[in-house]
Amino acid sequence: MLLEIILYSGLAGLATIAGIVSVLYKKELVKKYSKYMVAIAAGILMGASFFDLIPEAMALNQNALMVVLAGIVIFYFLENMVVIHICEEEDCGGHRFGIMTIMGLGVHSLIDGVAIGAGFGISSALGLVTTLAVISHEIPEGIITSSLLFASKFERRKGIMYSLGVALATPVGAVATALLLGSVSESFLGGLVALAAGSFIYISAADLIPETHKKSYSKTSLFVLLGVLLSYFISSIFG
Repeated sequence: MLLEIILYSGLAGLATIAGIVSVLYKKELVKKYSKYMVAIAAGILMGASFFDLIPEAMALNQNALMVVLAGIVIFYFLENMVVIHICEEEDCGGHRFGIMTIMGLGVHSLIDGVAIGAGFGISSALGLVTTLAVISHEIPEGIITSSLLFASKFERRKGIMYSLGVALATPVGAVATALLLGSVSESFLGGLVALAAGSFIYISAADLIPETHKKSYSKTSLFVLLGVLLSYFISSIFG
């Protein structure tokens, strides 16, 4: 199982790297299609949470729904403190902005890895579904990560290094979780999956879906729905 977790979490990390590379070499293409990728990712994350993660978590932990809510609240405060309200002074330098933002995105990626590890701890099918959900938003995350860093006037080389650090956080979180699986109870495992569901719901509702509302794109709502349907289809096959 450990090899399986390393493989799939590594693929999720590569998805982040794909997003980084796309900003570096396909900037116009990213600008044209990123809104659709974000919309699909929002639907997939929401669908994976309700079709797979929450039901599995409830089967293992009777307080799963409370943990889901806790996950949403935790991510709200994390993002509010680390990513959004980064600097109170008007002349705050771009380097602090970039570093604080990368820390927040790194934590997001680490939790994604925990979600993958916990998913495989329950079943290979849930692990695969979770991995696909993570991959769906890792590409937009890679785009966001590198775009923020380069916009913050980081040197190109340093920006790439920080972005790769975010990408590596996913397999690190997954492997660390896998190594702990043998020493935790089913209830604790269910709690981890519920926490992951909360993080997915928050990312979808607070970060991705608002991006689809920034401009009047009539097609983006259809792509959100497409993401939900795709998640249901994946769940039906592998669930």
